[in-house]
Amino acid sequence: MKKQGVLFGAAALLLLAGCSQKVEVPKSTAKSSSTSQQVKTSKKAKKTTTSSAKKVSRKQVTQTSSSDKAVWSSAKSQALKTYMTSFSQSMNQQYVEYAPGQDGEYYGIQFPDYLEKDKVAVDDQHVTAAWSENGVGQADYQVVGIYSDYNTAPSMGAHLYLFTIHDGQPVVLITEQTQGMPDNLMHFKETANTDLKQNFTQIVGGGSAATANTTKTPSSTANYQVPSELARTWYGYSEYSDQPDKIDVTTFKGNEQTINGRSSTLHLANERTSEDQAVLDNKSTNIDNFKISNWGLAHEFDNEGRHWLNIRGWYQNAGVGEYYGVKIRDVNGQTMPVLTQAGGAGIWPDEHFYPTKAAALSMKDTKFDDEHNQE
Repeated sequence: MKKQGVLFGAAALLLLAGCSQKVEVPKSTAKSSSTSQQVKTSKKAKKTTTSSAKKVSRKQVTQTSSSDKAVWSSAKSQALKTYMTSFSQSMNQQYVEYAPGQDGEYYGIQFPDYLEKDKVAVDDQHVTAAWSENGVGQADYQVVGIYSDYNTAPSMGAHLYLFTIHDGQPVVLITEQTQGMPDNLMHFKETANTDLKQNFTQIVGGGSAATANTTKTPSSTANYQVPSELARTWYGYSEYSDQPDKIDVTTFKGNEQTINGRSSTLHLANERTSEDQAVLDNKSTNIDNFKISNWGLAHEFDNEGRHWLNIRGWYQNAGVGEYYGVKIRDVNGQTMPVLTQAGGAGIWPDEHFYPTKAAALSMKDTKFDDEHNQE
């Protein structure tokens, strides 16, 4: 087991160097051209057409006019960029814009270039998606904005958002897929973030986005609180433990983690001072010794159906720290929560913790097949 947790002390010093508003979507270009030709034909046959045919012609003219209307613009793109800056702060995540000419990587895949490969799925259904400067096009999803926190997110914890127009509606898609799928598609779904959906809808409609609602995220609070599923005392057996009975005890309560009797407090990145940031940027050596010994940086994310808490050293700028995630399992015929402590780029399990010491002793170093176990 890795014993560091958030007890970083001198070890952390080594790391210092280193969217519901209806939007009218125009008809496709092909249909527009066809309609225009029909209008011209109607005009040439004006003297011989019936009044009914004239009515059809007028309807076609209206449709053609509608097809010329863009739903996205550079001004709206800038409004989205401004909003995403606020959203980044509220989520304690750093989002960067991807666009033609400023491609970005997401787990080895380049966006927006990837859209041209026709390998996108939404709700497990293969769809077409294409970049659009004005929100108009023939694809199922017209992509007008792409944002990701891949460059700064913890390993396996990045997000990729596609801001799209689909069937006359603004739709924000998200993926957290970290590896290839059997169907060779990248799978997206609509985001569950109400604040994000509402503000994108406002921008598409020509309104102004509000400042991101920080009251909906953990980063809005000065005192971080661990996820409720973690808040208890856990017991884990490890043959590498330095405890006499080989039982490690980890307790999460409020914003505190205690490992085998030693406690540290957990904090969010927005609590870093300018001096803290200067240390991280290697522009200062004025380290707060209390923080380096007693503070941990907390970040939550979802991966493969489980909610994780990642903890790193307050001044840590290399390495991934420790991950903690809970899953309900069958343990000797009893259903109970099991806490996995993991590390490394693949979120590889280090040790499993149970609600009771007896369960920990009975399970000992048991591995679970649904996790990324190292051989």
